Amino acid sequence: MNMKTVKGENLTIEDVWDVAYKNEAVQLPEDKAFWDTMEKSRKFLMDYIQTGVPTYGVTTDFGDSCANQISVEKAGELQRDIVTYHGIGLGAKFDRETARAVVLCRLNGNVKGGHSAIRPELAHMLVTLLNKDIIPVIPQLGSVGASGDLTPLSYLGAVIMGQRDVYYKGKIVPALEAFKAEGITPLPLEAKEGLAIMNGTSVMTAVASLAWKKAERLAKISDFLTAVTSEITRGKDTPFVAKVSEIKNHAGQCQSASYVYNIIKDSKRVFKYEEFLKSQIESLDGKGYKKQENKIQDRYSIRCAPQINGVYRDTLSVARSWITEELNSANDNPLVDIESGRLYNTGNFYGGHICAACDYLRTALANISDLSDKQAEVIIDGKFNGLTENLIPFTADDDPRAGLRLGFKAAQITISAIRGEVMSYCFPISLTSQPTEALNQDKVSMGTISARKLSEQIDLVYLQFAVHLLAAMQAVDLCGAEDFAPFTKTVHSEVRRLSEFVLDDRALDKDAEAVASWLKETELFA
Repeated sequence: MNMKTVKGENLTIEDVWDVAYKNEAVQLPEDKAFWDTMEKSRKFLMDYIQTGVPTYGVTTDFGDSCANQISVEKAGELQRDIVTYHGIGLGAKFDRETARAVVLCRLNGNVKGGHSAIRPELAHMLVTLLNKDIIPVIPQLGSVGASGDLTPLSYLGAVIMGQRDVYYKGKIVPALEAFKAEGITPLPLEAKEGLAIMNGTSVMTAVASLAWKKAERLAKISDFLTAVTSEITRGKDTPFVAKVSEIKNHAGQCQSASYVYNIIKDSKRVFKYEEFLKSQIESLDGKGYKKQENKIQDRYSIRCAPQINGVYRDTLSVARSWITEELNSANDNPLVDIESGRLYNTGNFYGGHICAACDYLRTALANISDLSDKQAEVIIDGKFNGLTENLIPFTADDDPRAGLRLGFKAAQITISAIRGEVMSYCFPISLTSQPTEALNQDKVSMGTISARKLSEQIDLVYLQFAVHLLAAMQAVDLCGAEDFAPFTKTVHSEVRRLSEFVLDDRALDKDAEAVASWLKETELFA
């Protein structure tokens, strides 16, 4: 069995994915220095609060109520109370896989450098929850992203103490029931540990990590749709030649152009530009003017596709960096630093980088959705590609089905409808910050909402691309698949396992949903 070692650093988006979706087990480091740091940090905190100095959220109340100081003897009860009163999460629940990612992210943040000053027992409990697959049921609504994901993470804090509900063996059951089945004793939270669990960015970071992984392959799918559109329309190779993008400089554009070129270079339907000039352009023959039958440039939706999808690829790169840095951060409050012997009241729980990463990704994603909409028009509208109206089969006027085939007319409307909905996700969620909690939390990140909206938008784009792909494969059949690139023929073969050529009109909803699921999983775009 694969085992991830969690130590507060070097956790990757792929690690989060593997623990969430592949149920990979986790372990804590065995080296003595790691545990010495954990124990020294805990001791520092306990010694610090014994001095009588008010310690935020440990020997004081929370947020705007931090002027209320309590005795050290009440510190544990206070941590259990913060979990209780934050039990106001509402709406749909995160699925089990997302919640597994949340637990992993919280564990990694809480053990980083001993800064959260939790007991080793709490770290072990988080490991146990993952490895026994006892996962908190977490409502999606209730976080403004600073002070971290307080309300959703309270559901993790409650489960640690044997409260609320969990995913266990395919069902939702009370946490205590799952604990009894596995012989686990609930762990009451002690001084600072409620804050350590709740006052951080682990929900938004988990959602963003999983969303990023799903979004990554959309770059390749978008580039393939460009390649096959170029093939269908008998395009030119010029926009995808490496030198063109090297002149422009952007890495994402270079990657996009290269991906498309590596497909179309083996296609008999895409012209090398010099060959196009020789075979498709007539000589002036001494005339002062001649209207050519063929245009020497393709439409922007083909010619500028690397520039458009290049932005998406570069945004993915920036977002990956920011998400990874957040994954490996200590992001609760207060934080302990045993090297300097200081305790910091700080704002590392602010999810600004996650919010921005997801805001930027949603805009870049909307642009490749818009690109798909325009390319689908070029494919489906017979005026632009030499094929049939709405990609219907070639039908003679005296055929009994003549006039009774509408093909992909409604499919194009669905593509445009989804594209419109995708655009509605583009408003920067960071700008929706509003003061709350008696004006203590007067500027908040809204990062969790931003990450959730990205995840929702990604699912929409998969559906849109699935319909676009069905149209493209219909066009491949109408053109004759034999002249298409080998990779295109492979994709065509795979799609045809899920959806037959549309001869006479039929409902395509189930076909599109099946293709969307396939796009999320196939190794062709991994």
